[in-house]
Order: sequence, then C-alpha cells, then structure tokens
Amino acid sequence: MRMDGGKFFGAYRAFSGIRDAVVLNHVPVGCNWGAGMFRTISDQADVRQACTVMHEREIVFGGEESLRRALLRADELYDAPLFLVIAGDVPSIIGDDVAGIVDELSLEKEVLWTEAAGFSGSMRSGYEEALLRLAPLMSGCDTAEGSINLIGFCPDDFKVESDVKEIKRSMKRAGIEVNCVISNCSSEEFKKAPAAELNVVFGQGTDLAKLMKEEFGIPYTELDYPYGIEGTEKFIEYVSESLGTGWDADLEHEIEPFKKVYLYLHELCKTPVSIIGDFHAGPLAEFLAAELGFEVEHLSSSGSDLDRQRFEQEVRGSDTMMIFGSSFERDLARELEVPLVRFNYPVFDQVSIYDNAPYAGFGGAAFLTETIINAIMGLGDF
Repeated sequence: MRMDGGKFFGAYRAFSGIRDAVVLNHVPVGCNWGAGMFRTISDQADVRQACTVMHEREIVFGGEESLRRALLRADELYDAPLFLVIAGDVPSIIGDDVAGIVDELSLEKEVLWTEAAGFSGSMRSGYEEALLRLAPLMSGCDTAEGSINLIGFCPDDFKVESDVKEIKRSMKRAGIEVNCVISNCSSEEFKKAPAAELNVVFGQGTDLAKLMKEEFGIPYTELDYPYGIEGTEKFIEYVSESLGTGWDADLEHEIEPFKKVYLYLHELCKTPVSIIGDFHAGPLAEFLAAELGFEVEHLSSSGSDLDRQRFEQEVRGSDTMMIFGSSFERDLARELEVPLVRFNYPVFDQVSIYDNAPYAGFGGAAFLTETIINAIMGLGDF
C-alpha cells in the first residue's frame, strides 16, 4: 500500500481547504471515497465534494461526457461560488480533454481544475500544483500592516482547527493578525491573501509563496511548525522581528500547567521514543527532546514508502517505549505493546472536534504533554 497518497491526494487536500468551494473529482468512485473519508473523519458536517463516478464505459469510450454532465448537474445543485475539478489517474491515462470541457460550458460558478494522476507525483507535488492553480483567484489589494498568511495547512490535518486557533491567539499577543490560512480558508479570504505583509510557510506551499513574491512583492519565510513553549517562542520572535512589531515574552502563565505534572515529567526523562511523519515530525522531535527530555531513537520525515519500511524495522530492533505518528502506525504500536500518539496525517481512528485542544502553540504544549502522559497511563488498556 502506498502511504504517501500520491499527487491526487495532495491536490484534493489543497482544493478541499477552500471552505466555500465544491470539489468535483473526475475519478472512479473508490478514489473519491478514499480522499473524502480522511477529510470527514473529524468533520461530517462539511461535505463539499462530488464525483463523476467513472466506470468501465468511461474507461473505454472516454469520460468527457460524464464530466460535462457532472458539472452541469453540480451547477444546479450547489450554492457555491467556485468549482474545483481534479482529474485523477483514469482521465489522465485515457486523455480526457478536461480543459476543453471546462472552457465550453457557461456555468454560473467559476471553475478551476488541475490534473493530478496519483502515479505522476507525490502528495506534496499535488498540493503545490493545486495551490498554483488557485493563484489566479488572487488580486492585488491594500496591505494590512502587521498581518501574515500561514501556508501549508490542510483541512484534514489532525488538530487543524485547534492549532490554527491557538497560533492566531499567540500571534495576537504579539500584535500580529493572521490574514489568511492556506489551504483552510474561504475563497474570499484566499483572494485577499496578497494583503499580508509576510507569508509564513510550514513545510509545503513554497511554490505559491514564491509566486506571490514575484506577483505581489510579498516576502516569505519557511519556519518550523510551532510545537512546544520554546518552539512557539522562536516562531513568534522571528515573525515579530520580520514585521517590526516587537513582543514581550512573558511565559510564566504558559509554563504553569507543567508544574502540575513535574513528577511525571521527571520519570519520563530519557524515555526512548520514535517519530514518523511529514514536515511536522522534526519540530515535534525537537519539542520532545529539548523540552520534555525524551530520547528520540528514530526519526523519519521523508514520507517515502522505503523510509517507512526502514523506520518500522529499526523501531522493532530498538528500545522504543512510545511511537508518535499517524493511524498507519497503530499495528506497529500494538505489535510492540507501546503507546501511539497520533499527530500526523492521516488520523482515521480518532476524532478531533473540540477546537480548544491544540497540539501547536503555547496551549498545545500543555495539551500535547497531557496526551502523552495519559497515553502512558493507559498502556494497560491494550
């Protein structure tokens, strides 16, 4: 099984982050279900996708007519300002003229599309290209001083709503406003993204940031995801210095929760752990090692299937007492009888519905520490 998800999943994660758009997947029903399933685990009230449901007939005779019918039907059914079409593996192989179909139809909604055959690239490349496809929505506007865009988010990231809320809270303390979160925003917010003074990129979305620098003159910086007290402090300090806003780093209130569990933290010091994930993995490892005192035995953040196999082999031969990863690591954790803390996409065996329980930011440092301690206490529940 390919764990990366391929280009199709990356494009879907970028497009589905535009909250008032409808995503039309030009794929067989299984591909549509797979992407949407991860998307709706923690938010079943927000289902904004449709599918052309390609079958054997379309594979033999072409799927252009199915796409045409789907767009016309969606135009009637959905009250949305924007349709986003993703052409997956099958239409890419058989050569459907998606651009021709989109151009020939006169719909009430704006339509953008991207070609994203899963086999043609990584999930990261699908995400990057899809954001570039969205870029024509942007328009020049007056600069909102002291504001930033956050780039690199996906609507199916675990804890995404909580993390964004906490990062905004932390930024506000430094007098900084978050103008737009990409890709977890409305189409109108996306259009006004050029109003920001600075683009902050977390792990992905660099191509869009480069384009915005060329088109609108907005500088960008690539920073680590803000896990932990120190990680969040460094993040805010860098952004504050870049914008010249200044920041009074009074962290006593943020450290207070850790005093309640200092005996547990003392006992956990030097506990060997292993971490696997995407660009979130490195910053999380830094928090666990530098702030909580864990010993990180193995760290994998490339996302390739080969590295995942190597990671599993190394962990099996190590002293690892806890794993940090996604739902894909559940079987490994059960095999080794160690706790698993899920922090990385995809998480499909837990939900995150309360938006005041982040893992990122100052508040996230305390809640993530609580999660870790509880996971260890519940080890006997296997």
